[in-house]
Amino acid sequence: MERKVLVVTKKQNNLLDSLKYFFDQEKTEYIVSDDFDSIEKDITNIIYFNLDENDSQLSRKINLPIIVIESKKQIMKNNSSTMNYIITSLLHDEINYTEVQKEYLFKKGIYNIFLQKISELLENVNQYNNIIYDITEIKVAPDNWIFNFESISETYHWLSKKNQSLSNGFPRKVINFYDDKIYNDSAKEINYLTEKIIEIKNNMKVIDLFILTKEEFHKLKDNYFFKLLLKHVSNTYHLYLIDREQLEEKEREILEKMLDGIVVYDDCVYRDTYQDEFSLGYVDCNQKTIDEYNEIFDYMMNTYGYPVNSESDGNEFFK
Repeated sequence: MERKVLVVTKKQNNLLDSLKYFFDQEKTEYIVSDDFDSIEKDITNIIYFNLDENDSQLSRKINLPIIVIESKKQIMKNNSSTMNYIITSLLHDEINYTEVQKEYLFKKGIYNIFLQKISELLENVNQYNNIIYDITEIKVAPDNWIFNFESISETYHWLSKKNQSLSNGFPRKVINFYDDKIYNDSAKEINYLTEKIIEIKNNMKVIDLFILTKEEFHKLKDNYFFKLLLKHVSNTYHLYLIDREQLEEKEREILEKMLDGIVVYDDCVYRDTYQDEFSLGYVDCNQKTIDEYNEIFDYMMNTYGYPVNSESDGNEFFK
């Protein structure tokens, strides 16, 4: 029997968003309601946000397993159903996180622990009844806002999803280095680059800085996708070349900060790490990092960037 969950809550908050994220990841069908009147015939489980100590909604007869979420322990009586509890201060977490920070919290942070307990209680293989998980003392705020990917496929999936979700209010700022792993014939790389071309055709704001030696440029200019990028330089897509040898001489410290490549978004920074054999990079959501790399990008573009509109411009720059 397929699982279908009714979430009963009178409040939209981050905890509800985490459940929606979890159900989407698990491909679990769910309904959100502010009362128990939406118990359809195919509902298999109920998650109830107990926001009011005097709430008597559970006094009615409900013959379904229920997970009660509350901020302090309050045992309820309902002899007609299995009832288990998670006690957490997250019930009242109303901090306005960015979407990427939420993703971090749902994947790696305190919300991930909450979701693990939800998964366990939904499965309930040991037939728990009146078990209580108290996670109120677990630290909510992370020490940093950095998360890695578990595979190269996951990295590409995240980048694709992130790029497609961007608005045109902030240009995607990309720092590129030449590497044999980039612009190769792998299916994932071809799909990623094809999506980028489509985004540029659809007038998404993108700025590419290519930091190259003369020899690397002459290898890259024959690449099919790089040629397409050159053809689509416009008011919304800008491409700059930067002489890597000049940076090694004048800006070595900044150069080391940029290897192996950076994408600066409005709410995070994605950084390539090609030495990692399991993943292509990681995401940093710290505001300090975002501000730092925005400054680095703008400085590099304005100080060393050579605007390119055609292959001949590149040849001129590296003559």
